[in-house]
Order: sequence, then structure tokens, then C-alpha cells
Amino acid sequence: MSFPDRLIMTPGPTEVPYEVMAAMLTPETNSDLDPEFLSFYNDLRSRAARLFGASRSRVYLMIGEAMLGLEAAVANLVSRGDRVIVIDNGVYGDSFADLVRWYAGVPVKLGANWRRAVDLGQLERTIEKNREAVAVTVVHCDTPSALLNNLAGVAKVAKSYGLLVIADVVSTLGAMPLDVDNWGVDIAIGGSQKALNAPAGVTLMSISEAAMERARRVSYQGYYMSLLQWESWLDGKGVFPYTMSEPLLHAISRSIDLILSEGLEGVYRRHLAARAAAWKAVDALGLAHYPDIIEHSCPTVTAMEVPKGVDEAKVRELTWRRYNTMIASSWGPLQGKVIRVGHMGVQASPEKLARAFWALGSALRDLGLKVSPEEASAAALEGFRY
Repeated sequence: MSFPDRLIMTPGPTEVPYEVMAAMLTPETNSDLDPEFLSFYNDLRSRAARLFGASRSRVYLMIGEAMLGLEAAVANLVSRGDRVIVIDNGVYGDSFADLVRWYAGVPVKLGANWRRAVDLGQLERTIEKNREAVAVTVVHCDTPSALLNNLAGVAKVAKSYGLLVIADVVSTLGAMPLDVDNWGVDIAIGGSQKALNAPAGVTLMSISEAAMERARRVSYQGYYMSLLQWESWLDGKGVFPYTMSEPLLHAISRSIDLILSEGLEGVYRRHLAARAAAWKAVDALGLAHYPDIIEHSCPTVTAMEVPKGVDEAKVRELTWRRYNTMIASSWGPLQGKVIRVGHMGVQASPEKLARAFWALGSALRDLGLKVSPEEASAAALEGFRY
């Protein structure tokens, strides 16, 4: 089997489809002065709101990688001394504690199991011991470990105690159902470079009225990340708080159009099918899943443990240099221990998954493991049903 073209199967940044790249060539005007661009932006907000399930929350698209939105959420809702419950069952979940500290808050970490979705009972017990807490942070899909949390369940528990909910949906926006208003998610943060298959550089945020009220009380003393500036300038005056990147927003617009034209339910089913197919391919290679329960694993990325005695970096080097397929390692405590294959957006296809697992299996065989790349590829094709 030979593949002349490169295939990017990392869990973000992802492959950017031709249609999305072409949209970036849309002639620019002046985003600060052109009333038609403002209309385009507001229409884009409405379409993005459908991905969030936001009918009441306001939606903004900010220029900056998704980290901008994660920090902005904490900066605007947390003041000195505020306790924040941090669901820490993953690399990104745990990193919320750093953001809280940087803004002089007090993170209260659950000490949660990294191989399981958060235990809602443990969350409730932690809140009971910290009734002065103001918010809960959660990562919907923690991509370094492919762990999926029950966002609706987390929000339900948090709301029963009157806490705000800050959710990282960077790796699920456009790939899984979200219903932020009905679930009670106060700020949800997405990014352009994951399931939306657009270049990195745009943060998408849904913000509830309760979150805006809290932001007014906290009154963050900064400009670029201030939600109050967006409210004052864009919502109040119809003027952007800073110059927008027209090419990036046209890319996001085209990406969202492609998702909506396929139909949200179809998109969501396709990602579940990709997860099932990837798990069957991992089984065919005889590798251990991380996490080890499929319902606790993200529909946008599959993680597997590196076999004992195998150099994870060498596996990735071979899949890329020899088989033209890029897969990912992990971060933090899982670096060198886990290999990941992304199936976000256009990656969530039987053909691409079959090729990715053929490349992975081939690399492992080259390193001396007794595996069948052909069986792994066939398992991915046969397992993709929706």
C-alpha cells in the first residue's frame, strides 16, 4: 500500500479542506468600517450559536487561539480569593487550576481519575465542602487522554448549588451535541483548529447573562480579553473592539456552512461511528485503550497506550516520514506513554481512519511488533457504521 499524499490525523490542528482554504481568498474590505462585514459577522454569530445550542447566550468570535477564550473566561469571572472547583481529570482540565491561580483565585481540585469521566458524586461532595465556591471548570473532551466528561451532568450538579460553569468545548464544538443554555453552561469556549477544520486563530465563545453579570462585578482590568468591551462596543455600538481578521472569519464561516449543510445530527452520528471504528482498529493491533471504556472516550480522538519497550517518538517518526501520516503523542504525565489518532471533522471518515491505522500498524511492525496493519485497516473500515 502506497500513499503519495500526506495525511494529518492529529487531534488538532487538523487538515483544512480546500473549500475552507479557498474562503480565505475572499476579497477584504475594512472590517472596522464596512457595514456589510458587520452584517456578515452577526450572521456568523447566529450560525455558530447553533453549534453551541445557544438561543439565549450571546456568542462572540474573537481573534486569537482558543487559549484566549479559556483565559478570558477565568479573567472575567474570577476575582482575588474566589474559590473555583477544578475538574482535573486530564492535562487541560488540570491546567484550569493554573489559570485560576494566575488571576488570584483559589483552585480546588477534585483529584479525579484520569481514566474515567468525572464522578458526579465526587463533584457534589467537593462542592459541599466548598460552599463559598463561585464556579466549576470542566473540559468536555480532554484530548491528551481522549477522555470525555459528562458536561450536561456537571452543569446540572453545579447549577443545583448556584455555581457558574466554565466549559472547554474546544474539541467537541461541531462534532458533538451541545445545549449550553438548557444545560446551564455559562461560558463555553471553542476553537477553530479542531472539528471545525479551519486554521488556528479564532476563539468562539458562548456567554450566558449570568456570566456577563458576574463579569460586570469582577470588572477585569484589561482590554483584549474583556467581555465588557465586547458588550460595550459590538453589542452597544455595532463596532468591533479591535480589528477582525477577515480571512480567518471567512474560513470559519465556510466551515460552519459545511457542517450545517451535512446536518448536525448526521455530523454527530459520523463522529460516533469514527470512535467505534477507531476502537476496533486499536483492538486489531492488540493495543490497550486509554481510557479503557468507550463511553468515556471522545468521539473526536482515540488514545492508546504505547506498548512496553517501544519508543513512542520513533513510532510517530515512522508513520510520518515513511508512511506520510501524522499522528500525535500526548502531554504532561502521559507524554511518551500514549499515542493518539484524531478523528475530528473531515478526519472522521472510514478511508482516513483505515489509512491512519494502517500507517500506525506498519510503523509498529517495522519496530518489531507482531501486528497486522491490514487487519487494523480492515477493522476501521468495517467498524465505521452510521
